[in-house]
Amino acid sequence: MTLTKKNSVSIIIVIHNSLGILGECLESLRRAVTGLEFELLVVDNASGDEPAETIRKIFPSAEILRNRENIGFASGCNQGAHRATGEFLLFINPDIKIDREAIVKLREVFEDNEKIGLAAARCRLRDGSFHPTCRNFPTLKNIIFSRGSFLAQILSSAGARLVTYTLPDFTETTIVPAVAGTVMMIKKNTFDKLGGFDPRFFMFMEDTDLSLRVVKAGYINLFVPAAGAIHDWGKGSRTGKVKRSWYHHRSVWKYFLKHYPNFFSYFLLPLLLIFNFMFMIILPDRRQKG
Repeated sequence: MTLTKKNSVSIIIVIHNSLGILGECLESLRRAVTGLEFELLVVDNASGDEPAETIRKIFPSAEILRNRENIGFASGCNQGAHRATGEFLLFINPDIKIDREAIVKLREVFEDNEKIGLAAARCRLRDGSFHPTCRNFPTLKNIIFSRGSFLAQILSSAGARLVTYTLPDFTETTIVPAVAGTVMMIKKNTFDKLGGFDPRFFMFMEDTDLSLRVVKAGYINLFVPAAGAIHDWGKGSRTGKVKRSWYHHRSVWKYFLKHYPNFFSYFLLPLLLIFNFMFMIILPDRRQKG
């Protein structure tokens, strides 16, 4: 399928054993794409749960790119983007239920400013509470007090006041440093110009890294609260807590090595990350249950 019209959207979903939640995501997408010229590309990173039937039932024209091994989220997104033909790329996690008007609202913000790089939706959890999708760029201080840090867990509410990594909710469209790839739109020509996601990030930090490169290239990133979605946080894959935490800590280290190649990043940060990893895996899983 080749999209030709202006404002066409290529929707890219990377999955890995995501069948349990994928149907709800696709049903919400079916409502959201009404009236749009779009294509759906699903990159299957060696799932063992055979999602093709579910995908075809809801989107018969979807293109399914099946990998023999799990190549990671960043590389999977790049694979989908390479095949995409739309003017816009929309990356969506499989644990998302997108609101009916969200795609249109994201696309609209690009109309008034050629310097928009990434646009992220406002996510909420199933209980309606806000789930952050924007952040400052990582530094030593804010990483230590981020929501994935043992210090933030120990200090509880006092630690929350020290957090300068995750940004709060905004009622208006707001320029932000970095956005999460949970529900994220970018023009394809901008994505291609920047070289896409960095494949060295298997999972996590690939969106923050892209956000930084977007800003360095002279673009801005936006949080768009009018574009909403429900995030069933952490249910997009059956990847276990320990493995998921390991990927996260490893990606943080790679991010600092890439952007801050100094003594701290090479020698001190890995020790802090190992300590934090060991502490965090003994805590209860913070993902939603049920």
